[in-house]
Amino acid sequence: MMMYENDLIVKIAWQYYIEGKTQNEISESLNLSRMKVIKYLEKAKTNNVIQFKINLENLDNIELQNKIKEKYNLKDIYIVPTSHDTNADSLPIAAAQYIEDRITSDTMISIGYGEAVSKTLGHLRISTKYNVTFVSLSGGVKFYMPTAIDTRSDYYTNPNYNHYIVPSPLLVSSKEIASHLLEEKQVKKILDMIPYSNITVIGIGALNDRATLIKEGYMDTNDFEILKSKGAVGDLLSQFYDINGNILDFDFHSMLISTEIDVLKSLQNVVAVAGGLAKKDAIIGALKGGYIDVLITDELVAQNLI
Repeated sequence: MMMYENDLIVKIAWQYYIEGKTQNEISESLNLSRMKVIKYLEKAKTNNVIQFKINLENLDNIELQNKIKEKYNLKDIYIVPTSHDTNADSLPIAAAQYIEDRITSDTMISIGYGEAVSKTLGHLRISTKYNVTFVSLSGGVKFYMPTAIDTRSDYYTNPNYNHYIVPSPLLVSSKEIASHLLEEKQVKKILDMIPYSNITVIGIGALNDRATLIKEGYMDTNDFEILKSKGAVGDLLSQFYDINGNILDFDFHSMLISTEIDVLKSLQNVVAVAGGLAKKDAIIGALKGGYIDVLITDELVAQNLI
């Protein structure tokens, strides 16, 4: 059984049998259908998570999750085992399963760019009976058709998937060009869809040489050193913030063709997929800024968030 599923089963069983919540209350708190809650409660019995009491070997994990949720005012957090394999996809797989559990008949998913989101999309396995619309949160078409995604994946082949990709670069040469592009009909039409998203999936960028912005040639390590000296710890949608989540005032922010990160606060179910200690400060800043509703991360990071 996958770690994400096991975590969700324990979470539901805990709320139902220990906290005494009704199935409807659990459905609402975890943003799941009532039928999904019933299914997972049955699995809890089948898998011996429930005996005469809940198997408490996951108690420490639940306590850690609750502390993080309370400290950062999160709706939820899912913690997967830390992998020492840099190519492991445990976080994107967990994120894909999280999304799959929350797909309804018609669902709009807004998506950020970067490797974590790309791999998450590549792992999606959604029934063809559902219509799913994907909307990009920014320009940079290449980010939304990355080689990291297996072209045989559902993301490309499912006939019920609709894609709306902002037809522009991510970063242009002046704020005047950016301002005009943002008002172009084909760009504005897509960005205007974002507030209607049911789920938003983003990555969290750290200031190191593995960052997507460096890999794609938008910035170099010298640029990052300057950003760090001005207090930057990470970025969401290429907009940089400090350890308290305050957006920093950089000229290039006004040259981006992107949803402003303050908009994330008004969207429902913003899911961030990010792990590795190198991203700890970036994750903390994003949490403190209130941009995220659900965090999917690894044990090592989770333990360092308290």
